[in-house]
Amino acid sequence: MYRLRFILVLLKSLLSRKKDLLEDFELTFWAIPLIDTDFSRMFTQTYALYMGLARWNFLFNSEFKNAALKRAWVPVTTAETMRYKKSIKAFSRVRLVTRMVHWNDRRFYLEHIFYVNNEVYAHTYIEGLVRSPAGHLKPKEAFAVLGVTRESPPLPEKLQGWVDLISQKEGL
Repeated sequence: MYRLRFILVLLKSLLSRKKDLLEDFELTFWAIPLIDTDFSRMFTQTYALYMGLARWNFLFNSEFKNAALKRAWVPVTTAETMRYKKSIKAFSRVRLVTRMVHWNDRRFYLEHIFYVNNEVYAHTYIEGLVRSPAGHLKPKEAFAVLGVTRESPPLPEKLQGWVDLISQKEGL
């Protein structure tokens, strides 16, 4: 099922207009029983699969679209933190909103919010980068390929401790 969804997300992305990096990127899914869920609730790994599709959607719908297609870029997650508020049930219509919240000299930071009936069910922040056949690209390198210089939005205060902790663990 993931491969089918992946192909649909890519086709939709390729046929859509290019969006600004700071816009909201939305995907919708049905939580399919016995594929995405047990008999009643969505599997933990299904959240990760949905977020992976959302990052592809972000990459191929954003200003990165042309460079990503020409240079075979892929999104890579290096860290994530997730808060589950409610369980997503089988047959639920899930709307997943992804937005870029910050970038620094090392990584990009995205937010994923899972909605069911306009109510937040789960909330995730991820740290990531872009991988090319030549290796990992940091934000400055990715923007240089695009020929763009952009200022990052300020790091949300609630993420400061998490970002500092990740940097410490990496010895940066």
